[in-house]
Amino acid sequence: MSGSSERLLIAHSGADLYLDALGRSHPRLDIAVARSPGELADILGGGFEPTMAFSCTTFSFARHLHRPIVESPGLRWLHVGGAGFEHFSGFDAGRILVTNGRGVLAEFQADTIMGAIIALNHDFAAFRKAQADRRFEPRAVRPLAGQKLAIVGAGAIGCALAGRARAHGLHVIAVSRGGGLPPGFDEVRPFAQLGRSLADADIVSLNLPLTDATRGLVGRPLLMAMKEDALLVNTARGAVIDEPALVAVLEEGRFRGVYLDVFESEPLSPDSPLWGMERVFLTPHCSDQVSDWEERHAAFFMDNLARRLADEPLLNVVSAPPPS
Repeated sequence: MSGSSERLLIAHSGADLYLDALGRSHPRLDIAVARSPGELADILGGGFEPTMAFSCTTFSFARHLHRPIVESPGLRWLHVGGAGFEHFSGFDAGRILVTNGRGVLAEFQADTIMGAIIALNHDFAAFRKAQADRRFEPRAVRPLAGQKLAIVGAGAIGCALAGRARAHGLHVIAVSRGGGLPPGFDEVRPFAQLGRSLADADIVSLNLPLTDATRGLVGRPLLMAMKEDALLVNTARGAVIDEPALVAVLEEGRFRGVYLDVFESEPLSPDSPLWGMERVFLTPHCSDQVSDWEERHAAFFMDNLARRLADEPLLNVVSAPPPS
């Protein structure tokens, strides 16, 4: 496939981090760069018709603002710099091949989740509060070894987390739609046993994509099925949990601790009761943001771009048009 016949659209506020390298690698490629929603509108409204696009969302160029990309009629390939692509739902799957950055940041995100599990289990927040109050109060901590961790979604992040968890002596259960025992896990259970698996677990980590089937999946019935003193971690998508139901069960005194990096609506409203809950630890959707995360996603995209221009199979295909 000739690079001269392709037109590439980059929608990424941080594109200058790698644009020179991209130009050196593909000097004949027609490239348009949108660093903001306004630039994206100008490019698409000005007659540029991309055949390929790289979409990498940032706080200043949020997911929903990338939607016009898939409405471009000539688009044939979209690479998403991240794992989730639900913000492009309803795109023409018969025309556009979609790849994503699944696994690119999995190791770092697994570190974050493991750190959150340790912080919640050891109740570092209580020690921090005692420090602020100048109270010297030793306390015993429940060991991680022997506790059960249910990882819902055994993809790249789930597998990376499983290895770290087992190193701490946790018994790791995969709850997965796939067959076979994923690497790093002690056992695998089908998704049909989700309720039983959550009830068995001392710690639950949600690592599954947001789809029509998973939206609101963890509502009051599943939250109540969990152990009253369980730990709950969500770094997947906020809408996987019924947020009002979570607030309600927390107000009822359930759960030792909860770590949330994602929320139904982002940024999280200042009025949300989650902000003031002592057993809840929040971060602003950055659990995978290692310092060079943008460059890592760009490097993966550039590898796939080279593959496409050489007519080689692409990595991380998540949606492909049917064979013609």
